[in-house]
Amino acid sequence: MKRDVDVLVIGGCTAGLYFAGLMARRGFRTLVCDCSTQENLGRSYDVIHIGREYFSRFGLPEPGPGDSDYVATFRRSIFHSALDKWPKNNRVEVLVLRRVGFIRRLADWAREQGAETLYGTAFTEPLFENGRLSGALFRGEAGDIQINARLTADASGISAVLRTRLPGGDGVENFVTGDRDRFYVTLRYVRLKHPEKDRVEVTTTWPYYKTWIAPREESDGAIFGVGANLSFDYADRCFNRFAGKVRLPEYELDRIEQSSTPYRRPPYSFVSEGFVVLGDAACLTNPWSGEGVPYAWLLCSIAAEEFGKAMQDGAYPVQDAVWGVNVRYARAQGALFAQNLAMLSGAVSCTPEENDYEFEKGIIFEDDAEKGKGNLVLKLLKGFLSGRLSWKSLSCLAAAAGNGAKIYKHYMAYPESPRGLADWARKADALWAKTRSMADIAEADLAGMEAAEAASG
Repeated sequence: MKRDVDVLVIGGCTAGLYFAGLMARRGFRTLVCDCSTQENLGRSYDVIHIGREYFSRFGLPEPGPGDSDYVATFRRSIFHSALDKWPKNNRVEVLVLRRVGFIRRLADWAREQGAETLYGTAFTEPLFENGRLSGALFRGEAGDIQINARLTADASGISAVLRTRLPGGDGVENFVTGDRDRFYVTLRYVRLKHPEKDRVEVTTTWPYYKTWIAPREESDGAIFGVGANLSFDYADRCFNRFAGKVRLPEYELDRIEQSSTPYRRPPYSFVSEGFVVLGDAACLTNPWSGEGVPYAWLLCSIAAEEFGKAMQDGAYPVQDAVWGVNVRYARAQGALFAQNLAMLSGAVSCTPEENDYEFEKGIIFEDDAEKGKGNLVLKLLKGFLSGRLSWKSLSCLAAAAGNGAKIYKHYMAYPESPRGLADWARKADALWAKTRSMADIAEADLAGMEAAEAASG
């Protein structure tokens, strides 16, 4: 079987379907291929949280009460220190959605724009013609399928099945996202034993322990979540430590879900000849939360505009013509995310008591009423002089903040053409080499846990 299209999208979840819909709406013959069946697509976990503002921003239909994928809306989140004090309110409307139903909503939307989807089609290898990417081969129930396309988009998730098979050398790195470059999330769906006094109506997060408690659709239910680098085992150890420090409501466990997201810097270029990488395949997640959906949509919208212009009148999208995808994303979001990723190691290198001081003074998290108040350097200095911040923690935080500022400036100066990438990448490599890996921090913490267990038993 052979098909000819303008745009081939590998992966039919939140990023792939959105990009496919955008390209189809621009009049391009667009085909989405996904290895899952339509019924199983998106079943890695049950619910997702997406800010309400993003639906109008990206032109998507907003789920609401009565829709099969809608669960609830909450209008604020609360953040607590490691000592369970100094609550900080974040007043943003967030929709709680069933992931499978929401992906079906996106699939319907993409189809309405003119995109087609083939389920049960597994990617096998890329196709090249005269040295240029020209589509891909798939294996379906009826045999091999050859899809010829001017543009092939890899939205296949963390496995990045196409990006990791490209020859490299043109800026789109073909690295594999390994175990140390992932954020491991465990969700415990529970029933509260005393819902009349312990009912969960807002999401409450303890960043120091990488844990949170979120509402469920059932009034007597809740979700206890934890995320961490390195492994699910380490994430569960973090949850157990959290449960020993913070009072949790009494509960009975319903079930456990586990998944992972990328946690590393994205490739230095998202585009090459006839190619774009999107979503988890491009390692697009918020360093502070691990969330990715709306941030991937931003890259999708930029890419659709740039490729839409480059592919007019049957043109093949060469890298020069779509380089604006990289430039625009770096300035709109990439520089900030890179800075945050570099700074995070310094923010977590402290004791629970030091974290409590940072919350109290609004150093790490600010309440709405605290924004723009006080001098950060002065707050840190007062913390050191009063003995509430150690020199080691202060040094780690200052070094990470300084390196993060340099990385932000470097990404904001992203090269205007592919000719400047090699020199820019060398300088970026040098800056990232000074950034401590969160996996290294997790390994050191895990070693401390294991040593304490050995000493006590």
